[in-house]
Amino acid sequence: MLDDLSALRMELEKYGAVVRLLVDHPDQVRFLEGYENKQEKPQRWSIFIKINGGQNRAGVVPGSQEFLSLLEIVLSSQATILYGFYGHAGDSYGSTSLSEASAFLSGEVESVNTAAKYALDSIRDSHPEAVVSRPFILSVGSTPTAHAAGTETRKLLSQILNGKLELHAGNYPMLDLQQHHTGLIDQAQISQRVRATVISYYPGRGPDGQDEAMIDAGAIAFSKDTGPSGTYGEVIGKPWILSRISQEHGVLTYNKSGTGPRTLKLGTIVDIVGQHACLIAAAHPWYYIVDPGVGDGREVVDVWVPWKGW
Repeated sequence: MLDDLSALRMELEKYGAVVRLLVDHPDQVRFLEGYENKQEKPQRWSIFIKINGGQNRAGVVPGSQEFLSLLEIVLSSQATILYGFYGHAGDSYGSTSLSEASAFLSGEVESVNTAAKYALDSIRDSHPEAVVSRPFILSVGSTPTAHAAGTETRKLLSQILNGKLELHAGNYPMLDLQQHHTGLIDQAQISQRVRATVISYYPGRGPDGQDEAMIDAGAIAFSKDTGPSGTYGEVIGKPWILSRISQEHGVLTYNKSGTGPRTLKLGTIVDIVGQHACLIAAAHPWYYIVDPGVGDGREVVDVWVPWKGW
């Protein structure tokens, strides 16, 4: 893996780009040291220390023994340059208001700022020779906290930070039903949808005798993530929801609380907004781009090919 990363790093350096790693365990630094010790011209890797702000997905808690041990080896290492501290409030996706999202953003900033203070104190007291980037980059953000970052970010920037604040914005450009549930956006702001075709129809087969329709898009097109609404997606402009899903096909069920056509004919084209834009986007080899200013948003103006590397 490090051979591949090193080759990628050298290639990107030709264009002024940087491969930057996230670490949260001392052994990760030791692997880098072992690798560079075998190289004819050892180099340093630019790294973030990944911070655990309480979500327990990844990272170390500022001030914990795990954090202090990691910080010690990073500041002493000949194979790293400490670039900054990286936090992600994964639990912010449960926000249902601006105030909740703002609280998560404040918590993110506090965590990385505290970590940077420990690092600055350690450099001053024990590691004046440490190779680090200045100022530290304090990188935070998720889709909900990005939406809360207007006035809140200005407030945070008025405080004393132990570095420069960077906001990574999640799937802010695309959005999805999960983000709609937070209450921070309206459905008109969701820019992604999957186009599918009705290929069969089943009158009265659904719950309470509701009609169902089969479409030619399933888990491979949408993923199997659901959200607070309990559906896999919603049809734009029609009162139908994507209620069940298999690998290749999906089942639409009439939503009796909506208004609009109660039946769908075979061959009907439907546009569906899904629950989780990140997984949906990862499933497709290219994206058709439309512009509301061109053909009322119904004409393809470009085709974007995503970079994939998982």
